[in-house]
Amino acid sequence: MEVSKHTTDYPYRVVYPSQKFLEGRGFGRVAHLPFIMDSRPGYHRIANQFLIDLGLGEWSAGTRGLEQASTMPPTRATMHNYAHWLSNYLEYCHARGKDPLKADYKIDLIQGYQGEMSTGSWSRDNTRLAAKTVNSRVEIACMFLQWTVDKGLREPFHIPKVRKTFVVDKRESSGARATKTVETRRGKVRESKRRLGFPDEREIGAWLTRVREKCAVEGLIAELILETAVRRAEAAAWRMDTLPLDTDEWDIVNQDRPLEHQAVCVKLRYETKGHDYGLDHGDKIGPEGDILLPMPMALKLHEYRQKVRPKALTIALRKAKNVREAETLRINAVHLFLNPATGERYTGQKIYDFWRSKSAQRPHGWSPHLARDFWACSMLWKHLEEQKDLVESAIKNNADPSALKLLTLNIEGFIQLTIQRQLRHVSLETTMIYLQWVSDRLGVNMNFNESYMEQLIDEDIDQGDNE
Repeated sequence: MEVSKHTTDYPYRVVYPSQKFLEGRGFGRVAHLPFIMDSRPGYHRIANQFLIDLGLGEWSAGTRGLEQASTMPPTRATMHNYAHWLSNYLEYCHARGKDPLKADYKIDLIQGYQGEMSTGSWSRDNTRLAAKTVNSRVEIACMFLQWTVDKGLREPFHIPKVRKTFVVDKRESSGARATKTVETRRGKVRESKRRLGFPDEREIGAWLTRVREKCAVEGLIAELILETAVRRAEAAAWRMDTLPLDTDEWDIVNQDRPLEHQAVCVKLRYETKGHDYGLDHGDKIGPEGDILLPMPMALKLHEYRQKVRPKALTIALRKAKNVREAETLRINAVHLFLNPATGERYTGQKIYDFWRSKSAQRPHGWSPHLARDFWACSMLWKHLEEQKDLVESAIKNNADPSALKLLTLNIEGFIQLTIQRQLRHVSLETTMIYLQWVSDRLGVNMNFNESYMEQLIDEDIDQGDNE
């Protein structure tokens, strides 16, 4: 049995069971799910049945009351978050002497639980929690209470909603108007819109040099993230053959261009975001997607694979007690990036650790996730440099809505056709963040109000709810 990190300070804990143990006793369907231990300590039967129903797709807030209620199960990462958020709610009720099954929405969840998280009286270090964290925890508490209603464990649970209808432009036809009605839970904490800001490129370059000097392999991983915008979990799960072993099998998408401008199309399927299709060598098997790998980066990976990685693998094989065990270790060493000192694979956490290490002196706020946005905005800026006439027209005619509209549509098109393909997940909110970044950098006040209306389903419309 494995206890999740960062939970041992509280009576309620999120625990991951031994999959082999449960599978051997006929519980293979739920062996991958987390469960909650309460303050006794003991197995929290009701909370864990809720997690099981969620994890198997047998219940969801969106399909309540429908005849065919079965849905696509949440991913492992989502279930991990659900378990921790629910555990926090149960812990709060335990500490405040409240029955978690009898909570009232306004009094217990909004005024009590949400209020204490927002002021910091219910947090690890007595500081105010981020609005997104607060809303996520209250949301899972609401789902849990809705589930208890459906299971006959409590009286009806009412969540007040707010609806509002907006008039929006239809993007596919200039000037056309349409209405959009959105609904949200009343009382949510208003979340500030994220605004992108990056360290100076020289700071990032200096940081990357320091990472390389400390460990060349870690510098290569960081460069891969910067050059392709892969997630750190995807970089950790990068396999020996993600880039085909034989260079003749590389899918070069633009062979007519100079070598330094060519790109290789590679497929990612391990630790990708989305549906969970099982595990392979400790990695989640996710939806398959294509990305473009710049040729210079591909050649660096190929050289590392041929000349450097074998030395790290040799170190790992020395731990084997006999030839058979060494062969097993070699066969199972499917990951490309190996620690040169130990021969062990890099995990997403290890990438996060070296990225933020004191010796690297990372720029303030610099993270693997921000590196994805940095890649996207860098590509977007290069595109705008190629659209010089259009940009200059929009800047000179800032008061002309048609010029700004044309520029906005051009940027949105590039995001959808180029950036979205590489990132493989760009929400409407992210698109708006990139548009706002362009607006800030150009000093042009583009009007995004109508586009933002489509996001309001995720935020509280009524600003007076929390006052």
